[in-house]
Amino acid sequence: KKRMKSGDDFVIEFTPGVGTTVTVNGKVEGESIKEPEFFSSLMKIWLGNSPADYQLKDALLGIKP
Repeated sequence: KKRMKSGDDFVIEFTPGVGTTVTVNGKVEGESIKEPEFFSSLMKIWLGNSPADYQLKDALLGIKP
């Protein structure tokens, strides 16, 4: 079990034909998840109509409080 620490960065990227890939500090972690529905569902957690945290959604979108 890995944990992120202060200063770490991660990227979640969807590439058609490849799937969803997670990169931590520039290193790909695990295998890509091929189903496009996974990426869509994952993004809805933060950016959908009912996000887990509205303040985080606004921050990700650059919306000032």
